Amino acid sequence: MVRALLVVVLALLAAPVTSTARADEPMLRRCLVTLVDEAKVPAREPGVLVELAVREGQDITKGQVIARIDDNQPQMEKRKARAEHDQAVARAESDVDIRFSKESAGVAKLEWDKAEESHRRAPQSVSEIERKRLELNFMKSTLQIEQAELEQKLARLASESKQVEVDAAESAIERRLITAPLEGEVVEVFPHLGEWMQPGDPLARVVRTDKLRVEGYVDSAKWDPETVRDRPVTVIVTLAGDRQETFSGRIVFTSPIVESGGDYRVWAEVENRREKNSDIWIMRPGMTATMQIHSDQAPLAARAAAR
Repeated sequence: MVRALLVVVLALLAAPVTSTARADEPMLRRCLVTLVDEAKVPAREPGVLVELAVREGQDITKGQVIARIDDNQPQMEKRKARAEHDQAVARAESDVDIRFSKESAGVAKLEWDKAEESHRRAPQSVSEIERKRLELNFMKSTLQIEQAELEQKLARLASESKQVEVDAAESAIERRLITAPLEGEVVEVFPHLGEWMQPGDPLARVVRTDKLRVEGYVDSAKWDPETVRDRPVTVIVTLAGDRQETFSGRIVFTSPIVESGGDYRVWAEVENRREKNSDIWIMRPGMTATMQIHSDQAPLAARAAAR
């Protein structure tokens, strides 16, 4: 008798702990755990792959360098454009020609004025041709001021044009530096160093693992969409050895379509976590889970607004 009781107790202790579903709350079984975000990171420019900075299984952050395509050509174009830009800027900032033209115009005006004064005092002391020549020199010097100012303006425009070329070269360099579009884990690396890449060729597949999606179906005959939309959820997954772990999340999508079985699809976003003293995530895409929707609680958006 004692031995039989001991067997029963041990069986109860070994049985997995399950959440008791409330009759007034939807309990969705055999929900599918899927990804929220993933990306196949492509090459954006053609060229030889000269750097591959990640490996499969590596955690990466958004903006982290994944790979680099050979950028020697745009680097040279940038240096050339930068030198031409600096020359144009130097010309635009220099007013030597303007100052010289103004001084020349002053001297020409003085010579012309003296010739005119001499002619008034002693007619025929300066020939009419000489007076016209001096007047023409003054007018030429005046126009040279305008020409120098125009050249300075054109130099400013040239510097702006060269800056555009510098920016274009920098953009070409940046497009050859491939970075992660999201934070997550690298699950596939496609090419090898030295391979020729074409625009659109995949370099790596990155998936987000800190937040996952849990999809299930709600019986439309029992639960209206309004009773589940934006509600908090508790998700239970069963691991090896019948170990169960629970996670929290909320419903973020409620389908407007009732399918042939009378159910409509919903999904929740759930915060994942790692095993203790490990970098392995507990919940993984492809798992099945049980999801309890706490329909008796106010929607999370309404609760946040009430605060």
